Amino acid sequence: MRRSGIHDDLIATSLARPSFLSGVVAFLALGLMIGCGPIGPFPGGRLSGPEGSWPEDGNPALDLKQIQLETMIDDPSSVNVWVAVVDKDAFIATSLLMGTEVPDERGWVRDVTVDPRVRVRVGGVVYPARLVELEDPDQIARVFEAFRTKYPNLDETRGQAARFYRISRR
Repeated sequence: MRRSGIHDDLIATSLARPSFLSGVVAFLALGLMIGCGPIGPFPGGRLSGPEGSWPEDGNPALDLKQIQLETMIDDPSSVNVWVAVVDKDAFIATSLLMGTEVPDERGWVRDVTVDPRVRVRVGGVVYPARLVELEDPDQIARVFEAFRTKYPNLDETRGQAARFYRISRR
């Protein structure tokens, strides 16, 4: 029995459109290709890539807009974070563009409060590191200004509630 032209059109249209399931499969495949790290705003797991030692004479994050941060070494969780470099030191910050203005509400901030040991992926290389929270107001002001220079759309008021961390060797 031959179907009418309307049914043929519906079937052809359904086959031509990607289904929800194929979208999910593509998303999971992409996650596997990048090593289950974060994808955009979605957190990931353990970072993959060759391991290196954080260089003492330069900074691999100098020209990058963002890097990946892995916390909770025993049960890894990873996120994308902005990075700025001041005097060869790399810094990350909380709550600068969007999301909560209360840094303690960020999962990775709670994680590094418990254990400052992290891993960062910079340009595909994964470095064991430690985060050191900045406390000196003058240093915080310099680092925030570096973020404002690198990210010109950053609202000046966002720095008031943010926390800043220096990435150091572990």
